[in-house]
Amino acid sequence: MISKTGRAMAAGALFAILLGGAVALPPTLVAQDAAQSDSTASRLVARGKRLYVFCQACHATEIVSGSKIGPNLAGIFNRQVAVLEDSIYSDALKAQDFVWNEEKLDLWLQRPFDLVPDTSMNFAGLPQARNRAALIAYLKTL
Repeated sequence: MISKTGRAMAAGALFAILLGGAVALPPTLVAQDAAQSDSTASRLVARGKRLYVFCQACHATEIVSGSKIGPNLAGIFNRQVAVLEDSIYSDALKAQDFVWNEEKLDLWLQRPFDLVPDTSMNFAGLPQARNRAALIAYLKTL
């Protein structure tokens, strides 16, 4: 929550900017905004970690030798698709040439068969965008 003084200072800064002047925000407002942003990101990651419960039966999250049924997801973000030597991938997934970024993870989590037809992953998908965003935020921390 921003105090009355903080709101007044922010309003004054906005007014000055609208009139064409450059005004630096007070450090307390900048810190409050950063803290609020960190809090939102933390909640998103926490939600993703809770959603990961549906993935953990098949996917590990720690770097270990060997895999579960599915590939290890530790370090998946910005990793080339189907590259872990100790994992079993479908021929359809091995034929792909992309990196697991937010866009690809979102498409995959929404409906794997739409991104890679004939994939062997037995997962119908997450239809809600907010759940996919949370799970991706968590995967990025691994």
